[in-house]
Amino acid sequence: MDLKVGDKVRFLNEKGGGIVTRILSNNMVNVAIEEGFDLPVLASDLIKIEPAGMAGRFFDRHLNVDVPPVSATKSDTAQQSASNPYGQSEDSEEERVSPLYRQSGVANPEGLFIIYVPQDQKILITGKVDIYLVNNSRNDVLYSFLLREQTETYSGVDYDVIPPYSKIILETIERDDIEGWSEGIVQALFHREESGEVLAPLHASFKVKPVRFYKESNYQDFRLIGQKALVVLLGDVAGQMIIESEEALKGVDPAVKQKVSAIAPPAFIDVHKTGFREAEVDLHISELKEQYAEMSNSEILRYQLDYFTRMLDSAISNNYYKVVFIHGIGNGTLKSAIISAISEYDNVEFRTAPFAKYGNGAVEIIIHRNS
Repeated sequence: MDLKVGDKVRFLNEKGGGIVTRILSNNMVNVAIEEGFDLPVLASDLIKIEPAGMAGRFFDRHLNVDVPPVSATKSDTAQQSASNPYGQSEDSEEERVSPLYRQSGVANPEGLFIIYVPQDQKILITGKVDIYLVNNSRNDVLYSFLLREQTETYSGVDYDVIPPYSKIILETIERDDIEGWSEGIVQALFHREESGEVLAPLHASFKVKPVRFYKESNYQDFRLIGQKALVVLLGDVAGQMIIESEEALKGVDPAVKQKVSAIAPPAFIDVHKTGFREAEVDLHISELKEQYAEMSNSEILRYQLDYFTRMLDSAISNNYYKVVFIHGIGNGTLKSAIISAISEYDNVEFRTAPFAKYGNGAVEIIIHRNS
């Protein structure tokens, strides 16, 4: 990770943070903390926070740390003037945000994705990985991106605004850093200037088992960017809850209104809930999408698998015990793909669903909680 004097950082493995005051070497920097001390810290143990961007004015927080002035040599100044004659920051918003290669289409839902893109598109399981947040919708998306720490808490890593049908790069990481970027939470607000329905905020947890990054078949041709990527669908805008108008709440007891407004958005898996901590998900494409006639068989399978992973991850995150996935009979391709995907999860037990109810067309997944 490239750091420079003045960057605000958080400690990766403990609480707190500060401001970079000096570059000691290629992998070591001095960090000034609010207690007034300068600490030498490995760059790999830091996460850069509070990037400049469209949303910066909403989250500006002053750290009471003095940053020493940085002196520039004549050669540095000349080089900067030659490469950047207008004095614009090299970390400008235009460099972080870029338009999508292609908008939605039947194979890609309108929604929010996190994608992991290998820089080497020929050998996908080696080299650096670019991590993007993709906004494939007509809304501006104000997001907060948090990663899970080893202490089982979450720390804010990035926030900004993504314009409609655009992507924003979060970080470029080495393969050794994948585990630290494989589990977290994304929260998002949807904004549109034109009149229309108001979407509820999105709260999506994600978890990608690190072993998935070392299997080439887990990378798909992601049309929205025109590259191969490991794709995680965080939320489908079409399935996002719509906030009811005040007119619809007339006659409702004020105490009930207050209670309803305090309830967090439901988990994705809740729409398939059949009982206490149990759910049933029909993976037939006709149940998942209204328009699918133009989709190829491979696109349909990928969509079904993405939905399967999203629902299973949601069930695990929300303490479900059992989920039945209906895959149908067909040629067995979807069932085989599901079994292969399940092998990448811990504490998950797979078995055939009851024959009397589902025939040979469903699997039952039991989720065991960590002790």
